[in-house]
Amino acid sequence: MDNKDLDIEVLENQISFDFDSLDLGEKEESISITETLIKPQNHEWIKDEVLFVVVKAEKYNMNLCGKMMLEWVKLAGSNCEQMILDDCNDIIERVRSINTDKKIIAVFYSDTPLLDKSQFVRIVEYFAAKSINFLFLNRGFIVKNDFLKYNPNIAQSTMSGDEKTNLLVCDNSQNISFASEQLYNRIKDYHIKNGVVIYGKNTVFIDADVEIDAGVVIYPNNIIQGESIISSGTTLESGNIIKNSIISNNCHLCGCYVEDSKILDNVNLEYGNRVIKEVR
Repeated sequence: MDNKDLDIEVLENQISFDFDSLDLGEKEESISITETLIKPQNHEWIKDEVLFVVVKAEKYNMNLCGKMMLEWVKLAGSNCEQMILDDCNDIIERVRSINTDKKIIAVFYSDTPLLDKSQFVRIVEYFAAKSINFLFLNRGFIVKNDFLKYNPNIAQSTMSGDEKTNLLVCDNSQNISFASEQLYNRIKDYHIKNGVVIYGKNTVFIDADVEIDAGVVIYPNNIIQGESIISSGTTLESGNIIKNSIISNNCHLCGCYVEDSKILDNVNLEYGNRVIKEVR
């Protein structure tokens, strides 16, 4: 991200600008896939002091890579106490009415599914390090609870940012497609780092809640959806669709459709096999 001059609007005890124009150093890799895939972070103070609020956007709360957009955003603040709000005309007043003892309130919208845990931590750490009272983002804001309670006249503004940041707003087909591609890539990168071999990465689609053991080999043109489990030693040749199913150890599948089923150890299925709601 290129360095840019800050466009700063200064009010009394308040700074407001677009977070995306800040250079906060090299971005950490995404660690937000599912609850079981999130690595523990040494940011205990954030858990203790931040209320994570997600505002349900009126449109485009659709399923991306096996999770609703709202669920992706919630994962970014999964270590914090959370609250879900409906969208309204004056969200600042709605947030002001929240009764919480948390020192900081972080507000994000459900239509920003690329927000992940590392980005959330970086934003809050910047907010705290700079002793900012109110930080506008291009979609949401961070505010000190005491400042919000005792300052009734907080100016609102709309800030634009780089359309490919983690606060990308999924309010049109182009951005939704881009976000879906990025989330799928995060999921596949996670599995590759954990020992899964994926050939033809661009034609393999794995949902967020899929579990895959190290050593599994996946060839191009595979779709694995829902809460499927792919066990050690299994090879998925091209052309499989697997939905909410368990593929046990040392199996070999090629060109199969498997849904709501369990494939037992050492089974070889090829070319047009359909397994639905059964154990084989």
